[in-house]
Amino acid sequence: MIKNEKLKWINILFWLASVGAMIGLMILCGRYMDDSNAGMLFEFVIITVVTLAFLYLISGKKTFTFLNNQTGYTVKMLLPTLIFSAVFGLFGVMAYFMDKPALQKNWVLNLVISAVTMFLVGVYEEGCFRACACDALLPVLKKTKHPFFWTALISGLLFGYVHVVSVDFSDLQQTLQFFLKILNLLIAGATFMILYWKTRNLLGLAIIHGLNDFLPDFLNQIFLFKNNEDSGAYTTGEASTTIVYVIQFVVEMICFIYVYRKVATTIDYQKTLEEW
Repeated sequence: MIKNEKLKWINILFWLASVGAMIGLMILCGRYMDDSNAGMLFEFVIITVVTLAFLYLISGKKTFTFLNNQTGYTVKMLLPTLIFSAVFGLFGVMAYFMDKPALQKNWVLNLVISAVTMFLVGVYEEGCFRACACDALLPVLKKTKHPFFWTALISGLLFGYVHVVSVDFSDLQQTLQFFLKILNLLIAGATFMILYWKTRNLLGLAIIHGLNDFLPDFLNQIFLFKNNEDSGAYTTGEASTTIVYVIQFVVEMICFIYVYRKVATTIDYQKTLEEW
């Protein structure tokens, strides 16, 4: 951890390096490892360890002392963000009654591994885009007029951008989906960021984040569906995907407003900045 105030900006390089390492490891593991549940679990264990190592490099022991601070409060305030994921899970239930699919082999093991894997996704993404981002950016931006706003905006835009795989900007639907995807994740990131400012809690954020990723897909770990599409599609060029992203935008805004009113208005930002 860098203690010299004049060198705090180096932590931003460490944060960007953590983002680069996360993307690089995903590409590397995707190329040389199988895409089974066990393979993905091993991949995400590696990425999680690397992300937490960067967090320690940026923050030292300080952030880890708050790792599970007010976990119950964090989870409670973020429960409304599960609405969209729960809706996708409901679609999976409807698909079950339509397809009557057979059970997958080792479905119990698949379900457990998937749940652990998605929790790890929550740990490394929240660790990277909330914990590392705040601990790197806030000390550097604290002399600006709106350090919390800029921290949320910068980290949120990067959080959104890395989730967009490929886009054909000559296609109107894909272009709309590109901007909607980034906007939705920017808003979702801001919602989670508010709770991080309030509690410095990483565990609660990871739990909700993991559930948001797990709920839309958990039935695919149990049954062999005839049409097993990824509910987290990025840009498809189909109008239906654009409509989904618009609905997601409305839901994310409602969740953001809820957390803003319940949490953001209770934060002493000056005191938080001084103690960060």
